[in-house]
Amino acid sequence: MRALRGIILAGGRSSRLGGRHKPAIRIGGEPMVARAVAATQAAGAEVCVVGEPDGVPAGVPVLREDPAYGGPLAAVAAGMDAFEPRAHGVVLLIGGDMPFLTPTDLASLAAAAPGGVALAVDAEGRAQPLCAAWDEAVLRARLSAIGDPANRPLRILLDGLEGDGITPILTLLPERELLDVDTPEDLRSAQSPGS
Repeated sequence: MRALRGIILAGGRSSRLGGRHKPAIRIGGEPMVARAVAATQAAGAEVCVVGEPDGVPAGVPVLREDPAYGGPLAAVAAGMDAFEPRAHGVVLLIGGDMPFLTPTDLASLAAAAPGGVALAVDAEGRAQPLCAAWDEAVLRARLSAIGDPANRPLRILLDGLEGDGITPILTLLPERELLDVDTPEDLRSAQSPGS
């Protein structure tokens, strides 16, 4: 049986929301990061959060990337360093500002990832690298090949994958479930009735 881990990224500066720590903002009465943790745990994953502890449920490990605010790639590397390597594992990479992901969404991604990577996409074909599942060995190899992850873009994890014989599997998810809260408009949409 494959081990399932989840790394939830919650360490950005939230500059488009005036520096307000996005993952701690409440949606439906619960911090966004807590919603992401709950969905990831319900999908069967062992979870850690990389970033700020605000809004993170008690008992969930919180780490910091090095340097702080070193970007999402550095956060992924920090999360992977926190987990003992497993030969047969899958790792979910989830944005802490995605309040509507479901355990079913994450289980679908995880089921598609062994041997490679599965990325969530919306109906327009836009991929979400922070709603993805990676074969653990593939992710560790990519991070090792990249070297120092500080202040480097997350997308370089995906660069050259096909040259390594890995074609990302695209998993269609509903647009609402893929909403990531980046702007005041996104926040108004997330907090609208029925959220």
